Amino acid sequence: MTNHTEQYTQIFQQGQQAAQTAVENWTRLAKTFADQVPAFATQFDAEAAVDRYFDLNEKVLEAQRDVAKQVLAAGATLASAAKA
Repeated sequence: MTNHTEQYTQIFQQGQQAAQTAVENWTRLAKTFADQVPAFATQFDAEAAVDRYFDLNEKVLEAQRDVAKQVLAAGATLASAAKA
């Protein structure tokens, strides 16, 4: 019975050590990230990001328009071929 108790105690201690290591690593990572946030904030240009977002949407919409026109053209070609 004592052998099982020792094994459970060792498993419990290993679990505690693993949890403690995980918390320490997470804390270190969070601190590193928090230290870098001010540097990132000063480098971020929100106005340029908005411009890039709308430019991308404009290109996507233009590509969708072209595809829709191609589908209509193909449909018209098929319809005229079916009539003939």
